[in-house]
Amino acid sequence: MRHASLIRAVCFAAATLVVVRNAPAQTACTTIGAPTLKSFSPVDSLFANQAADAATFTIKLNNVASGCPTEYRVSRFSDFRDANWLAYSAAPSTVIQRTWFTAPTNGGTQITLYLQVRRKNPKAGQPISVIGGTTQTQPDFFFSDVLGRRIRLIYFG
Repeated sequence: MRHASLIRAVCFAAATLVVVRNAPAQTACTTIGAPTLKSFSPVDSLFANQAADAATFTIKLNNVASGCPTEYRVSRFSDFRDANWLAYSAAPSTVIQRTWFTAPTNGGTQITLYLQVRRKNPKAGQPISVIGGTTQTQPDFFFSDVLGRRIRLIYFG
C-alpha cells in the first residue's frame, strides 16, 4: 500500500511539473510612467434577503486600468488612511463594514469608495540627474489618479 501511495505522489508531482512547464510566459510591460485607472465600478451592492443588521458586505470592484499596474488600494477615505496595497486584480473584492454607513435618509444609505493603482518602477533608485549638487533618483512607484464611486446598500426580498 505504501508503495502505491508513493507512486501516486510521484505521478502527481510529474503532472504538476508538466503543467508548470507549459504555463504561458508573462508579457513584459513596456509602458513608461504611471498607470491610468480608466474606470472603476463597484458592483454587487444589492443584498437579497440580507438581515438589516448584517455586520459586513462583500463588494466586487471591477476596474479597467492601463500601464501595467502591479498593486491597488481601496478605501472609504480619499487619503487612504485605512488602506493597504494589495496585488493588482481587474476585479478584486473588498469587505464593507455596516458601521461605515450613516443612518438612512429618504430610504437610502451610501458611502464613497476610492480606488488607486500603482506600478513598481523597474528603474527605482537609479539616478536621473544632479540638481544643485544633489543626485535625483527614480521613484519607487508610479501612481494613478484616484477614482471615487458612491455605493448604496439596497435591501430587497
